[in-house]
Amino acid sequence: MQQYDFRRFENMCGDFYLIEARFKFSLLEEIKNKKIIYINIEEPNRFMSPDLAFRGDEYDSYFYKIFTCCPYTTEWLNKRQGANRREVVYIPINEEKVPPKTKKRYDIIYVGNINSRELAKNIKTISKFNYRLVARSHNIGILSLLKYKIFKSHKKNKYITDHGVDYKEKMHLLSESKIALVHGLLWCTGETLRATWDTPEIEGHGAFTLIPKKTWYNYLLSFVSNKEHLVPQLKTRFVEAAATRALMLCRKDPFNIIERYYIPDKEFVYYEEGKLEEKVIEILENWEKYESVVKNAYNRTIKEYTTQAFFEKYLKNL
Repeated sequence: MQQYDFRRFENMCGDFYLIEARFKFSLLEEIKNKKIIYINIEEPNRFMSPDLAFRGDEYDSYFYKIFTCCPYTTEWLNKRQGANRREVVYIPINEEKVPPKTKKRYDIIYVGNINSRELAKNIKTISKFNYRLVARSHNIGILSLLKYKIFKSHKKNKYITDHGVDYKEKMHLLSESKIALVHGLLWCTGETLRATWDTPEIEGHGAFTLIPKKTWYNYLLSFVSNKEHLVPQLKTRFVEAAATRALMLCRKDPFNIIERYYIPDKEFVYYEEGKLEEKVIEILENWEKYESVVKNAYNRTIKEYTTQAFFEKYLKNL
């Protein structure tokens, strides 16, 4: 979100404060009588956090409008609060930061830290190809995380090809890749599962329909079980991949939130869990067949999902 630069539009609209990233919620006390607009792409994962300072649940009423990427949170909280404060939006991309079309050097790329067993398995799979893994953390996967927590090991994970690159370089690597592995999921387990249970009336939240009910047995089990429960979340990866002309290869799941913004087989391609390798092989062997999918996703993103388009649709007339 540091790349959005909505400030360049500040003389083209009315008077309001725009918050577009993580911030210290207590700062709202200084401007609580003003019109405050919040672009929140931390939902629904903030309800999985035990950190109340990150969640900021009690500050919702300070905002005139909250633009969120989570349709489930919008429906749940608007109903609970008796207000239409939240509105579902897309995650935009700054059109000024989109790299030019370039030659494809890599087969497949994944951008992000590996915070689930499924993702760790997928990284091993894509490492069989000419791949890139762009990650900010060295501690990828369960074993690496344990080494870090117990031994404070900062040894670079062997699968990371690009660590700590800036936004421009990340986008350039995406533009050089044929396929971008993407997903619209969070994996809820252990501490995040317990934090979710502690959220009042969370059972009415549509994003958490696949987590187990809170019982004494499930609560105790959450301390030892490594079972991962699926929760949907829209990701920045979608627009970044589409804008850089990388084919979005998306994990098919029970929610498929990507379909709110892109059309399967026309603007992106699904793979089934456990069948990633065979799908990548099929795509690479028939690349010409998928070039139109890449083009369709790029054209839609540049037309509909830029920060300029976001400003015109949601901010200009506030």
